[in-house]
Amino acid sequence: MQFLKSNTATPFCKICFQRIKMNSLRYFLGDNPPICRKCFEQFEPQWIRWKVGNVRCLALYEYGGDIKSTLYKFKGCGDYELYPVFFYFAAPYIKARYHDFYIVPTPSSQSHNDARGFNQVVAMCRDLGLKMLNPLSKFAESKQSDLSAKERQKVGKIIGWIPKVNVRDKKILLVDDVYTTGSTIKACISLLQKHGARKIEVLVMSKTFFRRA
Repeated sequence: MQFLKSNTATPFCKICFQRIKMNSLRYFLGDNPPICRKCFEQFEPQWIRWKVGNVRCLALYEYGGDIKSTLYKFKGCGDYELYPVFFYFAAPYIKARYHDFYIVPTPSSQSHNDARGFNQVVAMCRDLGLKMLNPLSKFAESKQSDLSAKERQKVGKIIGWIPKVNVRDKKILLVDDVYTTGSTIKACISLLQKHGARKIEVLVMSKTFFRRA
């Protein structure tokens, strides 16, 4: 029985544009990597764990350096082709660990999605193979990087619930691109709990750390 899939296209890293050496099991099973090992290591993966109340959280990287610049190209400049690079190497773990969870992306304002051409969190999760629900909406514009720490604490007031989306008794993986003060995540957790989610965990691509001078 043949179970290997042939790949004739030559894969190139979507970040450095260098040819990727094909020496992984995932490639021989038909998976073309979107990022080379060198660029991935420059992201400096850290697997940071913490809790928001009793909700377990995981961030793959610290926000800064190559992660920050790559996210800007993806999110700020609308370079959609970068969508698979952030979760690619962690995808097998994510698929196994959260196989019975529904992804819920944190909301982005519709005007930002329209200007960019996509929702960045939804795009990042595209290849994870998990079911997705979209019960959360942001009904006013706010760019986190433009807000003060005090203003960010009020972000929860502009996040609402989309009627007829059911999360009751479901296990939810709340996903975001950057965790800064946690105000958005906390507001989303509160709404998910209010609407009956059985279990909630958080996955963020990167986490900001505030260091004293």
